[in-house]
Amino acid sequence: RRSLRTYGANPITRRQLGEFLYRSARVQERFEVKVAGGAHGPGESVELSRRPSPSGGAIHELETYLAIHRCEGLEQGLYQYDPVEHRLARIDCNPKLLQALIRDAVRATRLACEPQVLVILASRFGRANWKYESIAYALTLKNAGALIQTMYLVATAMGLAPTAVGLGDADLFARAAGTNYYEETSVAEFLLGSRADATALSERPLPT
Repeated sequence: RRSLRTYGANPITRRQLGEFLYRSARVQERFEVKVAGGAHGPGESVELSRRPSPSGGAIHELETYLAIHRCEGLEQGLYQYDPVEHRLARIDCNPKLLQALIRDAVRATRLACEPQVLVILASRFGRANWKYESIAYALTLKNAGALIQTMYLVATAMGLAPTAVGLGDADLFARAAGTNYYEETSVAEFLLGSRADATALSERPLPT
């Protein structure tokens, strides 16, 4: 896999985006376990899950948001992905804040054009803190790295153009998404779009 910073003339489609999310971020199985202590009292249960990407303790504290700039079949806007129902929920977001998120991603990756889709990973910190306490933030960054790698591999397999973003504005995201900064905010970003040479790749004959 590698980062690709140029896109095709036709944007990524809603169907492609749905397949990408299904293969990289959906909930495959949910189950409950009883815990001995911590923020949860003895004997209480917490819900864990299995997904395509690993997560410490199967907690999966990361939420997936999408800032859509160009996607066939989807209007511009900020969306949150529901990994259980496999659907998108649109968030009431100030258009100026949405554009600011996209501009920041352009600056961070030095794109020559605006991205088609900006994937934003946000951490629900309390979900990991009760168990991992002092190492919870370090763990959530590792989980974000594992999820980004999964997204890279899925996007590459699908013939899409992926790029991890090295910078981000957590304050700006919290304002755009309407989250409490201290409870949930962004920890990683990822760009996705149609691949400029997708046609050429699909028409390349197999060796005989």
